[in-house]
Amino acid sequence: MSTIFSWIFASSPDDARQPAYRRLYLGIRAAILDGRLKPGEKLPATRELAQQLRMSRNTVVNAFDLLMSEGYLEGRVGAGSFVAASLPDRLFNTSEAIGVSAPHATPLRAGKTTAEPKAGQNSNSPPSRPLRISKSATRSLAYNRPHPHFPTSRPFNPATPDLSAFPFEIWARLLRRAWRVPKLALTTPTDSMGLPGLRSEIAAWLRQSRGVNCDASRIMIVSGAQQALDFIGRALIDPGDVVALEDPGYEGIRGVLAANGAVIRPIPVDHEGLQVSVLAAETSPPARMVVTTPSRNYPMGTTLSLARRLSLLQWARDVDGWIIEDDYDSEYRYDGPPLSSLQGFDRDNRVIYVGTFSRVLFPGIRLGYLVLPPDLVPVFRGLRGFADGVPAPTAQAALSAFFTDGHFGSHVRRMRLLYGERRTYLLSQIAEHTADLLDVVPTDGGLHVCARLINGQADRTYEHALIAKQVDCRFLSSYFHNKSPRDNDPARQGLILGFAGWEKKQLGQSFSDLIAILRRKP
Repeated sequence: MSTIFSWIFASSPDDARQPAYRRLYLGIRAAILDGRLKPGEKLPATRELAQQLRMSRNTVVNAFDLLMSEGYLEGRVGAGSFVAASLPDRLFNTSEAIGVSAPHATPLRAGKTTAEPKAGQNSNSPPSRPLRISKSATRSLAYNRPHPHFPTSRPFNPATPDLSAFPFEIWARLLRRAWRVPKLALTTPTDSMGLPGLRSEIAAWLRQSRGVNCDASRIMIVSGAQQALDFIGRALIDPGDVVALEDPGYEGIRGVLAANGAVIRPIPVDHEGLQVSVLAAETSPPARMVVTTPSRNYPMGTTLSLARRLSLLQWARDVDGWIIEDDYDSEYRYDGPPLSSLQGFDRDNRVIYVGTFSRVLFPGIRLGYLVLPPDLVPVFRGLRGFADGVPAPTAQAALSAFFTDGHFGSHVRRMRLLYGERRTYLLSQIAEHTADLLDVVPTDGGLHVCARLINGQADRTYEHALIAKQVDCRFLSSYFHNKSPRDNDPARQGLILGFAGWEKKQLGQSFSDLIAILRRKP
């Protein structure tokens, strides 16, 4: 018995940051779990074990106390300490499952054992096992499209605003103001729709700038467009329901709706936006919902024409369907004022309007909103209680003041001028240097341009070279729903080039790298 305890302490996890009592505790626990110490087996007295291991008795007592409190040991008055007799048999031979090691192969299930760890392999790693995830997760992850990660923001990431131009000093002051004498709504928020003050400001802005038919009672604050779509899916989609999406379109929409059981039906986009005639012709079964970006398709940038807007509203009436209007960056239109929303034409309460502040302000703000038809307000209020309860109030309070004090409108106007100059510069560079390689899809706004490749090459041909040069653009082909057999369709090959987040000098340098890569022979 004395020999085994010397070995246990010597072979317990060797971490210099662990105190001695913790190392002893881990070693004894491992010996119990892998069967070297049997249920009911008597342990040496703490004084005797301390002498044997040449440590203080308090160290041993602390280890024993912890093992007893967790149920591995039990004390018997006048008899000493014993391995607990009540430990279930299935706990034995499973030491790896809780992160402790054994000196030999340990049975996991009938007929199978773990092998000795290979050189350099962490012996504390849990054994591999079949991983069962939900059907919801499987459906969602099927649409996962990982993008390269760069340590810092690089041209031409299409989702990057200019953070250096945001008035963070003002933002910090507004945050401090909100917490100097916090109101009850900040310390104990109860309204699942969000702070009333912010909702009122958003409603006023949307009525004025986008022609949205709403008031504060119909607005729900969310953490962004993805959460908005998740709530919509929970509220309105049953497994097997068909949801129509623009093709090409933002890939994140597909995953969040598929998680709710939606069957995704891609509808093509042309120079007038979503082809509503194709949507209306798909009747077996008809779509329950369509998600569209009428102000500016992502990523093509095309605008849904007036005739198609009216046809889309008629489609929703005919099939008793829902229209989700994703208005992700409509504030930035450079050839005239922002277009009126599709929701503003709706007289049947069939349009749910989704907006976000991630691009107009900064991504980390994590605030967006839904404009709901009146009948859906109590439904979404109820669902919110089973999600995050209430939206976090601090940033809401600051954003409300940002509106009230006039900073929001000023910032949008200032950025519209700045981004317009950068857009003009990028378009001039494309026209001057790559007219034989790139053909820009006409658009009147946004934070990026879409340029089709006209050199006969597939866009992903350039992926590795672009990453090596830290040029962060997206590929048009990746935004199409069906990846095969038309992956090499020339109409699908192109680059998505964001311009908003960088000064002209940096845009020019990255564009020079892009040109050099495009002109290399594959």
